Amino acid sequence: MTSTQPTADDATRAIAALLREEEIGAVAVLDEDGFPSAAMMHFVGDGLTAYLHTFTYTRKYANILRDGRVSYTLAHMPADGFAGRTEARHVQVTGRARFLEDPQEIERVLRLSYEQFAWLKDSDMYENFRRTGVRLRQVFFRVDPVHGVWQDNRVRMMFRTKVRFSDDGKRVSELTAYPMTGPSVPSMRGES
Repeated sequence: MTSTQPTADDATRAIAALLREEEIGAVAVLDEDGFPSAAMMHFVGDGLTAYLHTFTYTRKYANILRDGRVSYTLAHMPADGFAGRTEARHVQVTGRARFLEDPQEIERVLRLSYEQFAWLKDSDMYENFRRTGVRLRQVFFRVDPVHGVWQDNRVRMMFRTKVRFSDDGKRVSELTAYPMTGPSVPSMRGES
């Protein structure tokens, strides 16, 4: 990234890369009372589409069936902490979740999962997806992005912008300035 103003194409590439590079993030669904309910989950990225795995007996599953509006956040926090802060970046996305039913899409997500997560080679966690005649208790869902916030210190420290995704969710279609002002806070010296 450069310190110039990024374009929607820059945001598309950066967010897609983050979805491929980072494995763990938080997903929030709306519970039966309309309150957000968040959980840490494994992400699989395919462009700007996030894929996640859950079980049919979870509250998350029931909540998404009832209301597919979800949000998630995914971040790259450098291993060297504060010293690496110029590489920190994250995205917050609001979108619509849908459970996968198409066997070809499920197979693609399985392939992407094995590419993205090295630890899966030693696991049979996803084998149920390939068994026939068994009612699956495991399901994938995808999040089609609508809008969000992209923060990227590689652009410049504290850079963030609102993003709007195209109707098909395949690219960032618009960047809007993120207001960096808040309520007036007195300084440490007691000045107002």
